[in-house]
Amino acid sequence: MNSINAYGLCGAAGFLMGIGYLFFITRIKSEDFSDFVYVYVWAAIGAVIGAKILYILLEVPWILRNAGSGGANLRQYLRIMISSGFVFYGGLFGAVFAVKTASRYFSLDFVKTLSLLTPAMPLAHAFGRVGCAVVGCCYGRQTRMCIGISYADSVYAPNGVRLVPVQAMEAFADLVIFGVLVWVLLKKADAHKSPGIFERYLVMYACVRFLLEFLRGDSVRGHLWLFSTSQWISMAILFLLGIHKVFIRRQLGRE
Repeated sequence: MNSINAYGLCGAAGFLMGIGYLFFITRIKSEDFSDFVYVYVWAAIGAVIGAKILYILLEVPWILRNAGSGGANLRQYLRIMISSGFVFYGGLFGAVFAVKTASRYFSLDFVKTLSLLTPAMPLAHAFGRVGCAVVGCCYGRQTRMCIGISYADSVYAPNGVRLVPVQAMEAFADLVIFGVLVWVLLKKADAHKSPGIFERYLVMYACVRFLLEFLRGDSVRGHLWLFSTSQWISMAILFLLGIHKVFIRRQLGRE
């Protein structure tokens, strides 16, 4: 099985697990399963498109620098970029935009729909990160730790070098986030009618991603000063959510 097939298989497994979660939660919350599956499919398509667009945008400087080389390395890199290059935050933004569009199309409440769909995001993402671990993309820094992993024939990661298993670490964190979000949904009867579920997800994932980025070793990522693109996006998310909370509290205080 080649790397692209392995990654795709893990992605498909994550997609199916998300459907399984929706079947469970819609029964608990007495919602129409079919409505949410339709939106979920839209969200998956939006995630793939958004993740690919952001990846290509981040690679534009590299493409411009090497466009004139015409070498085999450039052609090979472009094939990899088109076939398997994705950036998660682009996928997240694409998924939310798709949920917004689909909710309007199917005449569904956007907040409730997004809230119930939110736990499927870290669940599917966890399987995607397992796919990354299998093929070697998004690999970690070189390490001497016993938990390090090494690859023998990876197209992406350096072979024969022990690396921090950052993909597996993120997959585990995603599963923990998934469990927390489902627990909140089950604990509070009206939790799915509030944007709080999605906000919790953003806060937890942004913190996890910011920290794990320090353990990443792959160079095919955007950087600005001391931080990677994903770290800047994580900080922006936390900052904007903080401003939003302050604004809401002030509004409530005035009332």
